[in-house]
Amino acid sequence: MTDFFIAADAQVNYSFMPDEHKEGNALHVRFYLERNAQVVVEVLFAHITGELIIEAFLIGEGASISINGAYVLDGTDRLQLRTLQHHQAAHTKSNLVMRGVLNGTSYAAYNGMIRVDKAARASVSSQENKNILLSTGARALSVPSLEVLTNDVRCLHASAIGRFDQDQLFYAASRGITEKKAQQLFLQAFFATLFKNELLQNRLKQLVHHE
Repeated sequence: MTDFFIAADAQVNYSFMPDEHKEGNALHVRFYLERNAQVVVEVLFAHITGELIIEAFLIGEGASISINGAYVLDGTDRLQLRTLQHHQAAHTKSNLVMRGVLNGTSYAAYNGMIRVDKAARASVSSQENKNILLSTGARALSVPSLEVLTNDVRCLHASAIGRFDQDQLFYAASRGITEKKAQQLFLQAFFATLFKNELLQNRLKQLVHHE
């Protein structure tokens, strides 16, 4: 477990990419944001079995955090993901996007919580988890949750688990695009604009083209 304390008015970016093809990989990070602090968190999990926990505590008024994550699983990979966006002060903002692609017999389970305290009036929070299954043996579980103790907020969450649209694949085939190439194009669109970190961008592109 690693704690990050972000001072008032600070602007900080964090990027994480744990070792690939490693059993028992774990990443547990907690962020504590003071007044008007702004944080961007980016994380990429690929071909890995392990656990990812991200917790954000917005303790100062006006604090803001954006969390973007991607995971690409294959074979017998297993990934457990848990996130917490805890709004403790007024006028705070948090946005979380987690997107995954699963092949083989891989499995991903996501549990996300947005918690807004009574004192965190006028806060804005969103949470999204989407999964694409590339094989019949791949599985995903998505459980987003809200716990809101004040009415003066804007909160939303969304989750989706599915496969490629066969009509889209058929349309691509009618234009001379192979199914594999079409899948790569759709995956590029699925992950587009997710990362700002160039290292994560390039590795994700490699993974998409390999799939």
